[in-house]
Amino acid sequence: MTQDESQTKDPTAAIAALADSGRTELAERHARDLVARRPEDHDAWRVLGYSLLARNSGEEAEKALLRALELAPRDAVALEHLGWLYHRGQRLEKAEAALKAALEIMPERVRSRVILANVLVARGKPEDAVPHFEQALKLQPKHFRAHNNLANVLVGLGRLDAAAAHYAQAAALAPDPAYQVSAAHQARRIGDWATAEAFEPKILAALRKGLRADERVSPFPVLAMPDAAPGDQLAAGRQMALHYRSLAPVAHQPPAALAAGRLRIGYLSPDLHDHPTAHLFMEVPELHDRSRFEVIAFDYSRDRRSAYRSRILAGFDKVVTIRSLSDHHAARTIAAERIAIAVDLAGWTTGARSQILAHRPAPVSVQWLGFPGTLGAPWIDYMIADPVTAPPGSEAEFAEKLLRLPHCYQANDRKRPIGERVMRAACGLPEDAFVFCCFNQAFKLHRDNFALWMDLLRARPGSVLWLLDDNRWATAALRARVQEFGIAPERVIFAPRVPMPQHLARLRLADLALDAPPYGSHTTCSDALWAGTPHLALRGRTFSARVSASLLSAIGLPELIAEDLAGYRALALRLAGDPTLLAAIRARLAANRLATPLFDSLLFTRHLEAGYEAIWRRCRDGLPPDHVEVPPLT
Repeated sequence: MTQDESQTKDPTAAIAALADSGRTELAERHARDLVARRPEDHDAWRVLGYSLLARNSGEEAEKALLRALELAPRDAVALEHLGWLYHRGQRLEKAEAALKAALEIMPERVRSRVILANVLVARGKPEDAVPHFEQALKLQPKHFRAHNNLANVLVGLGRLDAAAAHYAQAAALAPDPAYQVSAAHQARRIGDWATAEAFEPKILAALRKGLRADERVSPFPVLAMPDAAPGDQLAAGRQMALHYRSLAPVAHQPPAALAAGRLRIGYLSPDLHDHPTAHLFMEVPELHDRSRFEVIAFDYSRDRRSAYRSRILAGFDKVVTIRSLSDHHAARTIAAERIAIAVDLAGWTTGARSQILAHRPAPVSVQWLGFPGTLGAPWIDYMIADPVTAPPGSEAEFAEKLLRLPHCYQANDRKRPIGERVMRAACGLPEDAFVFCCFNQAFKLHRDNFALWMDLLRARPGSVLWLLDDNRWATAALRARVQEFGIAPERVIFAPRVPMPQHLARLRLADLALDAPPYGSHTTCSDALWAGTPHLALRGRTFSARVSASLLSAIGLPELIAEDLAGYRALALRLAGDPTLLAAIRARLAANRLATPLFDSLLFTRHLEAGYEAIWRRCRDGLPPDHVEVPPLT
C-alpha cells in the first residue's frame, strides 16, 4: 500500500487485504499509523485488531478490538474478529457469545456463521453447528471450507454418506489437495472405491511434484492409498508439519537439571478410553519401574467414561488434563512438570494435537504407537519401531531417528479378558464352513484385496468370509460387489461391533484371519493372535504395511508371512485346504501365546525403558538424536 493509499478516506480494506495476503507486518504498521491519525475511529481500531490477530499477537489484538467496540458497540465485523480470536485461544464460551452477537446484527454474515459453527463443534455441540453450516451454504453455496467442516461434523454424527457428499463438493471447489484427501478417504470409508480411485492418483502426483508451503495433505489417509510409497508418506507428514513451523518453543528445564532422580516420561494422548491405542498401551504405565521412572499422562481425551479409561488413568503417577488448553498453554504445562521425554501416542490421527510438541516442552520428543508411519515433523526426535516395521536400510523413510526395540514396536496387554465361549450359530456362521475373517475398518479394504478374497471363496468351496459391519453404507457396497463376483451372498457374513471381550471370544470361531493390504492389520492382528486364531500377513513396503509381519515374527510364526499377493493367495489356500497343517499352527500359536515376546508385557516395558534411557543418555551428554538399537534382554 502506498502512502497516498494509506491516506485515502477508507484505507481499512487495503490494510485487511495486506493481512490476508500474509504481509502482516506491513498491515500492522499501516494500521497503527491509521489509529494514530484517527484515534476515535472504530474502523481503524478494528483493522488494527485484525492485523494483530493475523500476526498471532492475541493480547494486543483483543485490546484493539475491544476499543473498536467501545467506540461502536454494534460493529459486527469487530465482534466476528473477537470471536475468531477467542476461538483460537480456546476461550470458547466468549467466542460463542461474540459471534452470536455479530450475527444478531448481521445475520447474513457468512464468515461469522462458519466460525460460530466451528466454535460450537469445539464446545461439543455438533448438532447445534449443523444448521449454521447449512445456512452459510445457502448464502454461499461455493464456500468449500463450510462444505468440508460440515462434512467433519457429519462424520462425528454418523451421517457418513452426507459427509462424503460434502467432502466431494469441497474437493471440486477447492484447489488445495487437502480437500481431495478428505473426499478420497471418506469415499473409502463408505465403500465408494470409484470416487477414491479418481482422487488418489491426483493426490500422489501433487505430493511427488511438491506442494506450496500453505498446502496440506492429511498424512493418515495416505497410509491406506494402494499406490502410496514411503516417500509419499514422508512428504505428506513434512507438509503437515510445515503448518506449525512458526510455533515458538517454551522454556523447559535443561537436561542437566532433570538428570537427578527418576526419569519423568510424559505421554500425550486423546485416546485414553475404549480405543485401540489404549487397548494396546494399557499395561505399560502399570508396569513402568517406579524406582527409575515417573509416568505422567497429558490427557486430552473427550471424557468417555468406561472401565478402560478408569484403569489406564489409574496406571499413571499423575494425570494432567490439557483438553481445554491451547497448544501453547498445554506445552507450558508439560514443561512445568519437568518432563524429560515427551511421547506423542497419536501422531496425525483424528483428534490428535501433535503440534503441541512443536513448542518443544521437553528435551526429548518421541512418537509411538498411534500413527504407523513417520510424522515428518522436525520437532520429533525419535520414532519407536522394530527391525521388521523399519528394517535396516529403511532409515530414509523417516524424518525421525529410529528407536528400534528388539522384537516388536507394539505394546500389548496380557490382562485383556476374553468373553465366554460362543457358538457359530449365534454369530450367523455355518457350523461346517471354513471361516476366513477380516475385521479391519472399511477404509482399509481395496478393490484388489477384495477380488483376491472372492477368489479364495471360489477356490475353496464351502468357505465363508466374515467381515466387520463397519457402517451400513460400506456394508451395502460390499454386498453388491459380492454378487458382481458371482459369489452367493450368504457366503459373506457381516459382524456387528460388540464390546472387546465378546469380540475376542467370537474371533476364536474363525479358522484364518486375513491381512488387509496395503495398510495392513495392526490391533486387528494382535486381537486375532490373542484370541488364538492364526493370522495371515502380507509384508508390504511401508511401516504400516509391515506391522502384521512384525507381530507374527514376535510370536514365532514367521511362516504365516507372505511377501506378495501371489504368495498370500497360495498360503491362504494351502492353510484352508490342509486341516492338519492349520491345526498344528493353531497349536503352536497357543503354545507361543504367553511364551514369546509379543504378549510379554513386562519384557516389552523393560525394552521400552532401556530405549528411553539410551536416548536420554545421548541428550544428557549433549549428543544429537541418532538411531538407537535396543539389545534383547536375557
